[in-house]
Amino acid sequence: MKHSKKPLLTLIIFISFLGSAWAQEDLVPSEKAQAFLKRLELFELIPPQRKEVSKEPRHTSRRDQRSALPQELLRQLQGDLETAYLDGAQEILGHCAEGNCLQENSFGGREFVDEAGKRHCYPYTNCEYYRCMEKEYRCLDVGVEYFANLAKPTCEAYVSNIKKGKFSSKGKDWIFNVMVCLQKGLFDECALKGNCPQSESNEKTCQHITEFTLKFHPGCYIKSGVGVCKLPLKDQINIWRTVGPFLTDRERIEAYKVVRYCLFKTPIE
Repeated sequence: MKHSKKPLLTLIIFISFLGSAWAQEDLVPSEKAQAFLKRLELFELIPPQRKEVSKEPRHTSRRDQRSALPQELLRQLQGDLETAYLDGAQEILGHCAEGNCLQENSFGGREFVDEAGKRHCYPYTNCEYYRCMEKEYRCLDVGVEYFANLAKPTCEAYVSNIKKGKFSSKGKDWIFNVMVCLQKGLFDECALKGNCPQSESNEKTCQHITEFTLKFHPGCYIKSGVGVCKLPLKDQINIWRTVGPFLTDRERIEAYKVVRYCLFKTPIE
């Protein structure tokens, strides 16, 4: 993976911000900064000084088991989305006339039809929610790349790496819990609260969606499943190495906040 110099500048700015916070604690900033930098380098969130390539031993049967999707968890998440969570959406948006308010769209995602017949992209246990949202808001047309170049490709990279056997059972459960958490957050903000109005140019709305999701991400990472901080270190490494290549400088700051929280339990602002 080729690194640019931009993450280093982003990191310098973030470390400067951390310095003032650490100075208020009974801690040695230089020691914390060193531990923080080492963890970011391990996660490949900054360019490493040197890259050591090692080949993992092949254990075919174990790899097959690790690459399987967590079917029981998927059934539980889908069950909630199709019952309790759906009931909550209907209380706010109303029941559709046909009676079948939750429908599958042409590319495998889900859409909720409200009382007025309006269709809303609906959370599910796959990545097609983001294709639906991009189709609805056309954020790429106004230069906002969140759905097309961050959310959907990152989501798909996680699923691809599950199939490659890179995550433990806890890691896989965490990924799908986060997937649904992030999609629920956007559905709540846009569909239930109505904070994503459409217009001839959706630039302001697309920017709002991006900023909202960036602030919402850390909570999903920390609280979903067992929480990213409690996952095995190998899972944490593969999580950040999965998402890292897609991060902009602004998104990288939120990643740094999560890593910092896991190391020092520093509240995320």
